[in-house]
Amino acid sequence: MILEQQFSRSVLVTGGAGFIGSNFLRAVCTSQDYQDVKFTCIDKLSYVSDNTTKFIDDLLKEDNFEFIKADISEEYDLLYRLIVEQELFTDVIHFAAESSVDRSFEDPLFFTKNNVLAAQNLLECVRLIGNKRGDPHHVKFIHISTDEVYGEQRTNESAAENTLLSPSNPYSASKGAIDLIINAYIKSFQLFAVLIRSNNVYGYHQYPEKIIPMTLYSLCHRQPIRIHGDGHNKRRYLFIDDFVSAVLTVWNKSEPYEIYNVGSDDEVTNIDMVNLIIRQYKQWKPYSTIPPITYVTDRKFNDDRYDVDFTKIRRLGWKPQTTLQQGLDKVIRS
Repeated sequence: MILEQQFSRSVLVTGGAGFIGSNFLRAVCTSQDYQDVKFTCIDKLSYVSDNTTKFIDDLLKEDNFEFIKADISEEYDLLYRLIVEQELFTDVIHFAAESSVDRSFEDPLFFTKNNVLAAQNLLECVRLIGNKRGDPHHVKFIHISTDEVYGEQRTNESAAENTLLSPSNPYSASKGAIDLIINAYIKSFQLFAVLIRSNNVYGYHQYPEKIIPMTLYSLCHRQPIRIHGDGHNKRRYLFIDDFVSAVLTVWNKSEPYEIYNVGSDDEVTNIDMVNLIIRQYKQWKPYSTIPPITYVTDRKFNDDRYDVDFTKIRRLGWKPQTTLQQGLDKVIRS
C-alpha cells in the first residue's frame, strides 16, 4: 500500500454524512491528534443527511478529508477498486446503515438489502486485499452495530457481549445478520474485525425521526408531540461525544475479533424523556407555547427495554462523561 507521504493511516468511513458518522468525522478531522490520518467519507446522502451536509462541506476544507458519493450496497465494483486494486485504506469504520425501526416495518426487504449487502460488500473487499497482501489483518474493520440485536431485556437484566442474539424487528435483524456474517468472516478468514454495540445515541443535528430530535422539532414548530403506545417503554441514552470517544477507544486499543458493548446508566421511559425535554426546553425558552402530547398507535412490536453490560469497554479506559441532562442541554442550545 502506498500512503500519501504526510499520512500514517488512511481510513474509509462509511455513512460519514449521517448523524453519528458526521460527528465522528468532525471530531477527528479537526483534531491535532489525527492530522496525520487521511479520512475518506463514502455516503449515498439519504434523507437523514439533510441536517449534516453542511459539516461535510466544511470538512472538505481540511487537508485530511475527502468525500465520495456512492451507495455501497450497490457499488461493489467501486469498493473493490478503492480497497483491493488501489490499496487505499488501512482501516474501515462502518457506520452506514438505515436505522429507522418504524421504516423497517414498512419495507423490511430494503433494510436487508441496504444494510446486510453493504456490510458484506465491504467485508469481501477487506478479505480480498488480505489475500492479495498475504495478511488477513492488512485492513482493520470496525463495525457499528446496536444493542437491539440482543432483543428485549427484563428489569435488572443486561446483555453481555456473549449474550445470544435475539432481534425482534427488521432493522435489528439486519444488524444481527451483519454481526453473524462478520463472525463467520473472522472464523473463516481471520479478518481483523471488531464490533461495537451501543444503546441509543443522541446529539447534535440528528434527523427528527428518533424521540429526542423529534420532540425538539415538535417544540420548535409547535406541533403535537407524538409518543408510541402508552409511553412506558424504557431506553438508555448516550451522548454523541461520548459515543465518538468510545469508537476512538476501540479503534485505537482493541485487539482483533472483539465485541464491545457501549452504554450509559441513563435509563428513562419514553414519556419521562419527553417531559424532561419539555422542562429543559422551557428553561431555554420560558415563554414558549408547549404543544400537546399525542399518543399514537404503537409499533407492530416494541421491546419494553434494552440494556447492555459495558464493563468490558471500561477496561480500555472509556466511560461516559455526559449526563442525560447535560447532553440534552447541549443539544437544545446548539
